[in-house]
Amino acid sequence: MKNKRDKAIADKSSKKKSVTLLYIILGISIAGILIFGSWLGYDLFRDWQSQQFYTAFAADIQTRPRTPTVRPTAPASGADGNFVSGTGGNAGAEADDNKPEEEPDTWLPYMDFDLLAERFPDIRGWIKLDGTPLNYPLMQTTDNDFYLYHLPDRTRHRSGSVFIDYRNSPDFTDRNTIIYGHMSRTDDMFGALRHFRRQAFFDENYIMHIYLPDRDYQVVIFTVYLVDSGDANQIPVIDFRDDEHFMSNLSFIRSRSMVKSDIEVTAEDRLVTLATCQYDFLNARLILVGKLVPF
Repeated sequence: MKNKRDKAIADKSSKKKSVTLLYIILGISIAGILIFGSWLGYDLFRDWQSQQFYTAFAADIQTRPRTPTVRPTAPASGADGNFVSGTGGNAGAEADDNKPEEEPDTWLPYMDFDLLAERFPDIRGWIKLDGTPLNYPLMQTTDNDFYLYHLPDRTRHRSGSVFIDYRNSPDFTDRNTIIYGHMSRTDDMFGALRHFRRQAFFDENYIMHIYLPDRDYQVVIFTVYLVDSGDANQIPVIDFRDDEHFMSNLSFIRSRSMVKSDIEVTAEDRLVTLATCQYDFLNARLILVGKLVPF
């Protein structure tokens, strides 16, 4: 009888310990879920903050369109080649017909960079990819660390800013200008660049826009590839020794492209390189390269 009683007590004690252990595990799990949920909520809130900042910024810019470019036409002339003045009859109509014509479809966002620079001293330009959230000011400072984790107003934020390599001239006169941005989980910041790995998306979106204080450019993307940022031989080049080095580098990056492109690039062209994190392997970076074309 005693053995049975001792066994029952032992079983009861064992069950009690098991229940206690189960409650401890359950408590830890719930605490973990709450902590993770709080972290995720804060994470999403921070993303929302960043999106609100940039959305308001971009909306303010886009409300003021730039005047369309004007294409002058030659004045009307008589049979002797002399200018025909508008003095009655159809002359006035002819004069009206020869007024400068507005180029169609040339409305562009207007950026008052002088005014913007008062609020954001490090602003250098603007980058935009139509049809995506990629619509951001281009920042630049004396290193490549600060704007990784700061918004244009210098507020610390993990979303950071889109920024030009500190070694580059801000007027895009270098043979290769490098622009950095974070790869977000959505299409914000440089998140939209992930879609360029698909040929169909590339074919529809290979032209970006860059607006500077004194002129505007198109960036015609011609190659999309991955590099290992830990390999010095794969890091994008800013300065080239000569045209031969430039063309050799061009051949190398085109050979690695994930997409096909027949865009012609010569030694006279200037390049723009967009670089962002990718997670295919350790230290992976997604690189897009395009040639700069005045717009």
